[in-house]
Amino acid sequence: MNKKHRRFNFKITNGMKVGIRIMLTLVVVFFLFIMAAERLNIATVTDITDSLRSFMSGLNPGPGYPYNLNSGSVKEITVLNGDLFVLTDQDTFTLDSTAKLIKTTSHTYSSPKMSSRGSKVILYNRNGNRFRVENRTDTLFSGETKDDEKIITAAMGAKGNIAIATFSDDCASKLKVYSNNYKSEIFSWSCAQDMITSLDLADNGRYAAVSVVGARDGEIYSKVIVFDFNYSEPKAEFEYPGTAALAVHFSKNDNIVMIGDNLTSFIKGLKNKTELEYGSSTLQNFTFSEDGYTAIALAQHGSTNDVKILCYSSGLSQTFDRDFDKSVKSLYMSNGRISAVFDDQVCVIRSGGSIQKKYDADSSAIMAFNLGNRTYLYSVGEIKKCK
Repeated sequence: MNKKHRRFNFKITNGMKVGIRIMLTLVVVFFLFIMAAERLNIATVTDITDSLRSFMSGLNPGPGYPYNLNSGSVKEITVLNGDLFVLTDQDTFTLDSTAKLIKTTSHTYSSPKMSSRGSKVILYNRNGNRFRVENRTDTLFSGETKDDEKIITAAMGAKGNIAIATFSDDCASKLKVYSNNYKSEIFSWSCAQDMITSLDLADNGRYAAVSVVGARDGEIYSKVIVFDFNYSEPKAEFEYPGTAALAVHFSKNDNIVMIGDNLTSFIKGLKNKTELEYGSSTLQNFTFSEDGYTAIALAQHGSTNDVKILCYSSGLSQTFDRDFDKSVKSLYMSNGRISAVFDDQVCVIRSGGSIQKKYDADSSAIMAFNLGNRTYLYSVGEIKKCK
C-alpha cells in the first residue's frame, strides 16, 4: 500500500520578513547596549529599561513639531537623554524627537518643582512633604519627608542618589542624602541658624554642597558648605559677607560654582576660591550644563539692552565673554553649546564664543534647548523645532 505524502508549502510573506527584521534588530540593539553599558559602567537596570521603552516607542513616530500645550500650566522643562521632559501644574510628560508623547504621569503637588541629572529627575512639592523620582518612561520611587520637615529644594545625583533640604522644627534647615535605591539615608546634617537655599551632589557620589543664607549684626551673608558622606564635619566651608547665594553647582573634578546676587564664586578643588564681582552690572540669567560648563548673563550698568554673556569651562577658566545689545530672556547649555533666547531671536553659541546658528523668534519665546543638531523653542502655547 502506497502512502501518500502531503507536502506543505510554507511561504514567508513580506510582512513576516519585516517583523523578523525588526525583532532581530531589537535583539542586536539590546545586546549591544548592554555590552556597552557594562563596559563603561554607566547603566543601571532602570536606565536599560528606560532606553528600551523609549526605543520601542520610537518605532512608531509621532506627528512632529510644533506640539501645542497650555503654557499657563507649564512650570519647568528639562531634557532627559535627548527627550523633552515637561512639568505642569497637574502632570509630567515626555516628548521624543518626533513630538510623540512617550508617557504622562499625573501629580497633585500644590507647588511642583524638579531637579534633573542624566536620565532621571526628582520631582518634589515645595513647602510640602512628597517627592518622587522619574525617568522618561516611568515613576521609579515615591516618598515623603516627616510631617514637620517641609521641602525647600532637592537635587538629583549623577550616581542616582538624591538630596533633599527641608525646614525643621528642631533647627533652621536640614539636609538628607539618600542612596540610589531612594530608601536608605546615607547622610544627614542639621543647620542650626541658616537657611539652605540650594544644594548639589558631586558626580563621584561622595560629596554634597549646600549654599546657606543667614544674618549677623543686621548684615546678610552666605556660605557654601561641602560634605563628605564618610564624615560628620564639613570637608570645606566658604563665607561670603553681603551676598545672597542663589545656586550652588558641582562642576568636574571637585570644582564648585556658586551664583550669588552680586558675585559668582569659583571654588577649585574644594580649596581655593576666586570671585567674579558684578560691580555696577546686575545678574540677568545663568545656567549650568551637565558637562561642567557655566554661563552667566550680566546686564551691564543695569541696562537690559547692554548684556554680556560669559562662559566658564569645567576647569573654571573663562572661555569667552561676548556683548549683546538686547536682553537675555533665558539660557540653556549642553554639550558645549549655549541656547540664548532674546526678544527677537535664538542664538546657539559655541563654548568658545562664536555663533553657531541664529533663529528668528518673537516676544512669545520663553526658552530654547539645543540637542545635537536640533534646537527646540518653547514659546507661549507651543514647542517647535527651530528651522
